[in-house]
Amino acid sequence: MRVTFLTHYYPPEVGAPQARISTLGRLLAERGLEVTVHTGFPNYPDGRVRAPYRNRPFSVEQQAGVRVVRSLVYPAPNSGFARRLANHATFASSALATAHRAPPADVVVAESPPLFCAAAGVAYARLKRAALVVNVADRWPASAVELGALRAPAAIRAAEALESLCYRAAAAISVPTKGLADSLEWHPDAAGKVQRVGPSVDTALFRPTPLPERNRLRLLYAGTMGMAQGLGTLIEAARRVGQALLEVWIAGDGAEAPRVRAALAPAELEHVRLLGSVPHGDVPALYADCDAAVVLLRDRPLFASAVPTKTLEAMAAGRAVLLSARGEVAELVEGAGAGVAVPPDDPDRLAAAIRELARDREQLRRMGEAGRRCAEERFDWSAGLAAWQRLLEDALAARDQPAN
Repeated sequence: MRVTFLTHYYPPEVGAPQARISTLGRLLAERGLEVTVHTGFPNYPDGRVRAPYRNRPFSVEQQAGVRVVRSLVYPAPNSGFARRLANHATFASSALATAHRAPPADVVVAESPPLFCAAAGVAYARLKRAALVVNVADRWPASAVELGALRAPAAIRAAEALESLCYRAAAAISVPTKGLADSLEWHPDAAGKVQRVGPSVDTALFRPTPLPERNRLRLLYAGTMGMAQGLGTLIEAARRVGQALLEVWIAGDGAEAPRVRAALAPAELEHVRLLGSVPHGDVPALYADCDAAVVLLRDRPLFASAVPTKTLEAMAAGRAVLLSARGEVAELVEGAGAGVAVPPDDPDRLAAAIRELARDREQLRRMGEAGRRCAEERFDWSAGLAAWQRLLEDALAARDQPAN
C-alpha cells in the first residue's frame, strides 16, 4: 500500500503532530508500506526556515525509510491571524501545485488543523485517485471560536463550510479521543465515517528513570505555549508556592511565549526557567531530570475531549502528572492513579496540589510507576499502529468498492 501524509507540520520542527506523524510514518514503513510525507519547509513556530533548508518550490529527501516531499511555504511566526492564514494557505496551494511531482498514493491522510491542509487533501487525493482520510486532532473552527481567535461571522461560516467539504470527501475520519468521536458523529457530513484511533506514545523512547533526590519539587512543562494551554495559571501558581518548595522548567515555544516571558520579569519568579524549543528526542532526558510533569488546558467545553500528548509522554517516563484540566484527560490520569487533577484556570488549587506533591516524594514515585504501567498497557505504539493499518486498509477497500 502507498500512503501519503499531507501535513503542515513535520520534523525538524518540534511539537505533538510532528512527533506523531514521523513516528507513525516510520513504523508503517517498517511494516512494508510505501510512505510519503508531503509537507512544507520547517519554519514553525518562529517563522524562520531552518538551515540547511531553504524555501523553494520542491525538494525530496529520505528520513528513516520515509520519503519526505517539501514544497513552498510562506514562513510566518505562530502569532497574528493574517500571517498565519497566509502561512497555511501558501502551503496548501504549493502542495497541490506540486502534487504531480510527488509519488503515487493509494491513501492520502490529510491533517486538520490547519483546515486549509485538510481542504487541500480533498483535491490532492482526487489528483492521486486515492482514498482520503482526514485526521482531526482538534475541531476547527470550533476551537478557534471558543478561544476567541476567530470572531467574524462571515469567516466562521466560511470555515464551517470548508470543514463540511472535508468530511463529505473523506472515506474515513480518524480522531484520537472518545469526545471528538462523539462530537463528530453529530456532524451530518461526518456521521458514519468516524473511527477512533487512540493516542500512542513511544514507550521505548520515554523510559522511566529513578526519581532524583532533591529538597524542592522540579516540575516540567514540555509542549506548545499556546492559547489553549493557559500557562499563566502555572506562573501564578509558582508565584504562590515560592522558591523554597518549587522549581519550574518550561520547554517549548508558541504564540504565548512573549507573554510568558513578560510575566516572568519579577524577581519572585526566578525559580521559573524557560528552556526554549527542545528537540523531541531530548525531551526524555528532561523528564529524567525532573520530579513531575505539569499539563494544562484552559477551561473550555471543547477541551473536555482532549488528551494532550505530553500527558502520555510523562506517564511513559514514569513521572507523576499534575493536571490542570477537566474531562477525558482528567479521567485518564486519576483513573490510572498517575497523578493529580485540579480544575483548570485555578492557580490556588494548582498551588495547593504542588505543595502536597513537594512534601511527599513517595507519592510521586507511586504515581510515576502507575503511569508507566498504564502507558505500556494502553498506549504503546504497537496497538496504535495496528489500528492505523486497519483504518488505511478499510479506506482503500472503500475506494476500490464498485459504485452501486
